[in-house]
Amino acid sequence: MPPRASSAVGSSVFNLTGLLQSLPSAVRSQAFTKCSTCLFSTTPALEAKASSRKRKARRHIDPYRLAQARQRKAANLARQKVLNAERKLALGDPVRSRPTPFIESLHSPASLETVKESYLNYLLKQEELKQTLEYSRWLTEPLPESNQLPGANDNLAERIKEHADSHENATKALLAITSLESGSSKDRTRANVQRCIGEFGRHNTDKLLPPRLLSKRAPSPSSSAENAAVEIPKRIGQDTGSPEVQIAILTTKINVLADNLHKKDKSNKRNLRLMVHKRQKLMAYLRRRDRGGARWQNIMDKLGLNDAMWKGEISL
Repeated sequence: MPPRASSAVGSSVFNLTGLLQSLPSAVRSQAFTKCSTCLFSTTPALEAKASSRKRKARRHIDPYRLAQARQRKAANLARQKVLNAERKLALGDPVRSRPTPFIESLHSPASLETVKESYLNYLLKQEELKQTLEYSRWLTEPLPESNQLPGANDNLAERIKEHADSHENATKALLAITSLESGSSKDRTRANVQRCIGEFGRHNTDKLLPPRLLSKRAPSPSSSAENAAVEIPKRIGQDTGSPEVQIAILTTKINVLADNLHKKDKSNKRNLRLMVHKRQKLMAYLRRRDRGGARWQNIMDKLGLNDAMWKGEISL
């Protein structure tokens, strides 16, 4: 029986760690690269992780370039804010009108002195009031007695003088009652509506403004005998239904309501929204029909209207 190997010999044979440490570095790296049985890589994975960490290192940021970028961004934002304000100012307010002489005459207290001479309360006119006063004076004027008794007409002159004084007092009282100074804002708005009808009604503007522009595709009136024979009927009375008159009336009411609108007044805010959208529809219709002609320019200049009142969507 062969002799059994001693423990010292066995430890020196199977101690691979000491054997590998005794090898040179080049041989040791080759030994750790791949296993002979499973071909598994050991150290290259660690080297790949280390190299990826080096690649993902944070890039150096220049603080000077970063400050320049921030300055450019701040300048662009400031310029954008200025441009938006200019566009909003050019577009205008969709509710309030620009101050024009006609708009200021509708609301300024100083213009009441000139308006009250032509317009009165309760839809009265100066001619009607004068005729009523003359008729009342004629009815109450004292007449001489019909009997011829002596001394019957001695106090006739005194009665005529008393009648003249009382008629003068009654005239002053009626003028004070029917004056716009003693009326409410509703009465002044009613008078302003009458002014809008007289200013923009076609029974007056047809004599001053040129007719609407005709399309080139539309046949001319002189092209056929039938068209030439058709006559446009004349207007009877005041014009209250044309779009420019309705726009002027709505503008007057909108300005009054916007000046007296409170924060929690939801009912009047809804009424204001309805009137603004109704005016927008009328302006778009007049713009489409008149093609930016004389009537369109007339209401835009006198009422102080702008593009924000008829373009796009209006949100209040």
